[in-house]
Amino acid sequence: MTSTIEGVCPVLAVPFTNEGEVDYESFASLVEWIISIGTKSTLFFGVASENIKLSDPERYSLLEMLLDLRQGSQLQVIASVADHSAELAVKRAHDYQSMGVDYINILPPTFFAPTSDQVRKHISMILGAVSIPTVIQHLPQAGGMQDVGELLKLADQFPNMRIIKCEANPPMESIVKVREVTNDRVKTLIGWGGIYWKDGVKAGAQGIQPGCGLTDLYHWAQVALSDGDDVEFAARLDKFIPYIATWLQDLELLIAVEKRILQRRGIIATDYCRNPTSKITAQNEREIAEVLALVESVATNV
Repeated sequence: MTSTIEGVCPVLAVPFTNEGEVDYESFASLVEWIISIGTKSTLFFGVASENIKLSDPERYSLLEMLLDLRQGSQLQVIASVADHSAELAVKRAHDYQSMGVDYINILPPTFFAPTSDQVRKHISMILGAVSIPTVIQHLPQAGGMQDVGELLKLADQFPNMRIIKCEANPPMESIVKVREVTNDRVKTLIGWGGIYWKDGVKAGAQGIQPGCGLTDLYHWAQVALSDGDDVEFAARLDKFIPYIATWLQDLELLIAVEKRILQRRGIIATDYCRNPTSKITAQNEREIAEVLALVESVATNV
């Protein structure tokens, strides 16, 4: 089933009950919605999944549910391995591969300012332990490996290193470097809600990984991009990306807003976020209402 990851690849949220327990029924509803609108790939256990607030039993149960629900669809699953310990990360990557994910996403360690050699060893251990394709996040602002070129030294040694998620702000220089150094063998994705999508596409990025609450709006923009209509693509982005850029100033706020949107749309039952979280302001509520009006308008006119 595995093919390249391109276009819109949302990061799934994890719904909770008002008591803070995982709401598996709402999670099933979310996955079914993502599939129903034509999504071809998804990243699970990203920042937008509140990954650092989940227990291991919850992670494994949710991933197993996702893999079961995607059966019969075209949805590819990228499972994120974010353990700070390479030994634990290797075990998790083995588990996820055995469960049947399509890609492993590697979030390199950043705590205690690891050196480039330490980060490279961490990534190498995981790449050497699995046979399926991998995505590696390059997040220089979090510490660790600053130059994406340091990551690319592994590309020839490990052919399963297929994608770099370029998350420098802005990411265009990294995108170009990945393409040039690997002769376009290693592809690129961008994160940060797609706020650099227009320039990222020009630099050569093949897709984005935003939150999931507005996946259909991102698909709407992708249609114009796929049609080669750059003017319409930019116009569609300009209708909602400014909201994303505002919410991104506080990642906990972005997570809370995404969940409020999913709840307002009837996709999940509550917008509960595990603590610590950020409070949605009256201004944020107005912004959410405006974005939901756009969603309704787009759905009416498609």
